[in-house]
Amino acid sequence: MIIGVLAIQGAVEEHLEALKKAGYEGKRVKRKEDLKDIDALIIPGGESTTIGKLMVKYGLYDEIINSDLPILGTCAGMVLLSKDCGREQILLKLMDIKVKRNAYGRQKDSFEKEIEFKDLGKIYGVFIRAPIVEKILSDDVEVIAKEGDNIVGVLQDKYMALSFHPELSDDGYKVYNYFVKRCVK
Repeated sequence: MIIGVLAIQGAVEEHLEALKKAGYEGKRVKRKEDLKDIDALIIPGGESTTIGKLMVKYGLYDEIINSDLPILGTCAGMVLLSKDCGREQILLKLMDIKVKRNAYGRQKDSFEKEIEFKDLGKIYGVFIRAPIVEKILSDDVEVIAKEGDNIVGVLQDKYMALSFHPELSDDGYKVYNYFVKRCVK
């Protein structure tokens, strides 16, 4: 199985390394041609406004929306998968969620913490200027992870969005396996 990582900005190398540890082949996706021959796509953390603009510039935006690829969005990737992030910016609008960008504050407010993840139990979450799901907009969205009362992981059809960075924790491989099991058919 080959899982592509959108490689235009953000935590690309970390995802590729974590995918290898989880037993999957990773592939950098920089152009629309790179979307061929992958079984799923990861949209990494980074800066969602920049990633959105670069997706359009490189012709990836329409290709991703019109593809049938399962997608895992982490941090900025969660923002990009959402229908609404409370401000004007380019979004894929593939998941029925409204997110709050930088919900935990600035870079200095970043933290690491064990969180509860559906079917996995406790896993380690790394939160860096992380968003949260502010509102679920349809019954098709399933909550899969929470940090206290905050929703930090959701699943809808073949899409999974996380507030945190599984690529930065030792047990992050569990999240990739969960994504493949639940979303990649």
